[in-house]
Amino acid sequence: MAFESYRRFTSPQVYRTLPDAQALKLGTASVAVLGDRLRVICWNVFKVTRAGALADLAALTADADLVLLQEAVLHGAQPHAMHLTSGLEWVMAQTAGHAYRAITTGPKTGCRAPALEMISLRTLDHEPIVRTPKASLLTRYPTATGTLAVVNVHAMNFVPLAKFARQIAQISQMMEAEKGPMLVGGDFNTWNPSRVRLVMSAMDKAGMTRVPVTVPRRWRHLGQQLDHVFTRGLKLIEARPLPHVVSSDHIPLRMEFEWE
Repeated sequence: MAFESYRRFTSPQVYRTLPDAQALKLGTASVAVLGDRLRVICWNVFKVTRAGALADLAALTADADLVLLQEAVLHGAQPHAMHLTSGLEWVMAQTAGHAYRAITTGPKTGCRAPALEMISLRTLDHEPIVRTPKASLLTRYPTATGTLAVVNVHAMNFVPLAKFARQIAQISQMMEAEKGPMLVGGDFNTWNPSRVRLVMSAMDKAGMTRVPVTVPRRWRHLGQQLDHVFTRGLKLIEARPLPHVVSSDHIPLRMEFEWE
């Protein structure tokens, strides 16, 4: 069913920031504006629980201008050494449900340029059993000719399609408010054809183009790819998965763009 069919599941309050989903800032940007080329990493880091994850993350971010992480984790709101030495400013969207353990999880976006604005958006529905929401993070960055809007997405997983669609509607409202260059990426949990069609329909409506990067079959779920990046106003130079990085249950996607 097309995405437009799910608009009825939305409400006037579907797009809202929440007090308990404020964004955290870590580290310091190393450039004033983004340059002519944009090197991007998109990766679900599986809460950095596997051996070698931090070392892999440091290596991947060493030459990246923009990094979109999902399932990032922060203990006690204290920055890791990587945050302070990477040359990236990191913005993290907190999801609820972990405060009693002093652990923050959620999407985290790093950029060599400073964020001009941050909007942390929590889903209105919760994942079952763990009873925690998912979050998306909108950041805007300065370029030589204007601004780049970036939406970092971690989509709902074990929920009915209607609840998944409501989150995609939130993200769509974010996109519809942006008129310039934009990049939307993350773990969309598109593990069945209905989810895939819904996401692709929403992105197409927003004028977004999917970056043609395909992960090897062993990294898919039920035959479907979970991680995607969509752009507008960017010209693709290169895109490839990095299957040699095995310190998560997802593999990183690496892309390089220039401005249209």
